[in-house]
Parts: sequence; C-alpha cells; structure tokens
Amino acid sequence: MSESSLSQCVSLAYGDYALDVLPQLGGALAGLRFRGLEVLRRTPPGADEPLSSAGFPLVPFANRIAHGRFRFGAVEVRLDRNAPEQAHPLHGQAWRHPWSVESRSSREIALTYEHAPGQWPWRYGARQVLTLDADGLRVQLSLVNRADEPMPAGLGWHPYFRRSPRMRLRTEVAQVWLTDEVCLPTRAAPGSHFGEWKGAEALPDDRLIDHCFDGWSGRAELDWPEEALCVRLTAEWPLRWLHVFVPPGADFLCLEPVSHMPDALNRAEPAEITGLRVLAPGETLAATVRLSAMPGPRVG
Repeated sequence: MSESSLSQCVSLAYGDYALDVLPQLGGALAGLRFRGLEVLRRTPPGADEPLSSAGFPLVPFANRIAHGRFRFGAVEVRLDRNAPEQAHPLHGQAWRHPWSVESRSSREIALTYEHAPGQWPWRYGARQVLTLDADGLRVQLSLVNRADEPMPAGLGWHPYFRRSPRMRLRTEVAQVWLTDEVCLPTRAAPGSHFGEWKGAEALPDDRLIDHCFDGWSGRAELDWPEEALCVRLTAEWPLRWLHVFVPPGADFLCLEPVSHMPDALNRAEPAEITGLRVLAPGETLAATVRLSAMPGPRVG
C-alpha cells in the first residue's frame, strides 16, 4: 500500500477502553487501551504491513498451507507465498486486502471483505464486527461461502500482545503439535511441553514457540505484574485451537484462537482432529473472541 493506512484510522471508545482500527490495512487493529495502558502491541506510525499491527483476522484459513498446495475434491490449488521469509502462505487472503466500513458508531464498527475467485478459486465474503462494552473488546467474525460449490473454510484472530520480562501466561490445553524445521505439524505431545501454564508461568525467552495447541479451554490470561494489569482472552466454538507464537527476544507474543490446526487441508486425519470445515454454498462459519482487562496484583 502506497498510502499510510494509519491516516485512515478509526477510533472507538467506551468506558475504560479505547480502540483504533485500520480498515484499509487488512481490517487490522492499531491498538487497544485499558485506562490508558496498552493491552496490545501498538502499531508504529506509518505502518503499511499487517504483520506490524496490533492484530488482524484470519480468513478463510489460519496459519500455514504447506508450500501453498492442496487438493480439494477435483480442484488443485496453488497459492503464492504472502509473508516475508515464510516458506508457506499464511492466514488466507483477507489480511492482505482493504476492508470496507459497513457501519460505525462511537463504540462499534462493522467491516466487510469480498473475495473474487483467483488462486483461491472460491468466492466468499467475510465480516468483522468490533464492539467495545463494559467488559472490553468483542470481535465477531463470520465467513460465508458465495461459490456455487463447497469450499474448505477456517477462521481465526491474530492479536499481538505486549511482552515484558515478568509477564505470565495462564491457560489450559490438552496437547501441542510439534513441528518440523519449516513449522509444519508432525506429531502431538503433552500440552505441558513448553511449560505448566495452568498455574501462570513465564514464557521461555531462549526458544521459539510457533505451535498449535489442541484441546484448549477457550480461555487464556496474561499478567503484567509490574503494571498491575491482567488481560483475559476468551473464544467460543469453533475456535478450540490456540496457536502460540513467541519469538525469542521479541517484545511481543501472539495468542491466536483458530478453528483448525496448521496445514489442515493436507492432513490425513479426520476433521474432528484437524478442525477443517467445509461450507456448502451460502453457508456461514462464525466465531466470537473477547478481550477483557482488569487490575491485577502489582509486583515490583
């Protein structure tokens, strides 16, 4: 994008919360604040890359498709890579295109994106409604198949949280999918592989986490004890997978509620394992995510 998307930022506010939205930058967020404290990583001025934002929707699939190739019925699909230094295309098409503002008020905005068939050969529509209320931010995502034939489908949301040395993560997962050298899942391991997050634990800073966790409880909490801040992420069905991205030494981390595991389109396991959905013509897949902030105990 040649023009700075931040010049088209839409700001919402309600109670203790303030939200900035970038419709032209893939329907991304520029930031979310609670009582003046940044809950998400702040998008830098002049950013024109969604990967630098505070978060964006994942439509019509989440995470990676191996080498951008898969077969669905009689259809052979080949997708180009769409992210720097990534071996596989990521996160669908919607995050790489402008979204239209369908409606807005002082505390809510509805965004839409319409996809014309191309490398992804199915026509679809996506909608994202961002609402501030007394409990924080509600994100309502939906995907409708506008093609004349069935379409494979998935949804997710990709928030970037600020990271600090004392941050703690608390969540419950059943298992984690370990990966190969190009971040594709290989086999399942116990959910405690990277840490016992049930009781709130620091995240490792000396190893990459870029893994999908299955059997997620649908709830995760982050504590910033130095700021007396706690943030709760909750997601409704079908977002029962949590993709955790923690780059070593980075000042952010991602907790991504998603409806399927990476490369679900190429997996041999049944849909109950992979999460892959198939939408009939006219059918809709929908999901809701919430972010709520609250004061926490101050340490240090």
